[in-house]
Amino acid sequence: MDTTKGKFAFYFWGILFFFLYFKIIAFVWNRWFFGSIIPEPLGLLVILLIVIPTAFLTSRFLVIKIPMTYHMIGIIGVMLFFSWSIFDDHREKSLDELIKYQDNKFKAMEFNFSDWRIEEKEPVEEMLEFLSQYRVKKMKDSEWNSNVSGEKGFQVMVYLKGKTTGASIYENRILSYNKTSYYKVLNGPIDMEWIEAFEEKHGKGQ
Repeated sequence: MDTTKGKFAFYFWGILFFFLYFKIIAFVWNRWFFGSIIPEPLGLLVILLIVIPTAFLTSRFLVIKIPMTYHMIGIIGVMLFFSWSIFDDHREKSLDELIKYQDNKFKAMEFNFSDWRIEEKEPVEEMLEFLSQYRVKKMKDSEWNSNVSGEKGFQVMVYLKGKTTGASIYENRILSYNKTSYYKVLNGPIDMEWIEAFEEKHGKGQ
């Protein structure tokens, strides 16, 4: 591990494992310990004392045990994966892609925060087909104006097995609940009259 490549691999994997372990422990903390009698600063200190040494010990073990050629292949693979993820996250896409609907895992859809709820697939697929005609692209967080009081829009939540997805959809912009991302509609405005008719047909009008 005395070589430049060895040190690079050590720090690369160490940082990667740090974020991985931190995410795992943060998930466990939020699920079972958040709001408990353990003070949050103390919990964070314990997490850091565990995560940092564990991450770099794991990295050191891998660097010692695995030939450097495989490390370089792995590092290139990870960098390509993250590059593709960033590209995919910022590319132009159809609006229905933000909902991430999967018909084989569908459980229910809620409209306007439980204003009405359906468990049939057909209305959901009808709405997504309508939304698919609109193209969207990710906005910077700083470009998003949180004041939406003067805009027409609706909220939709889709419950899948093991996952929940959804968005607040306005005429010219979208708030995706997946990682709290913001999007602008490139070929808007979205036809809210169609949405109102859809709501009358499947929700309030029933």
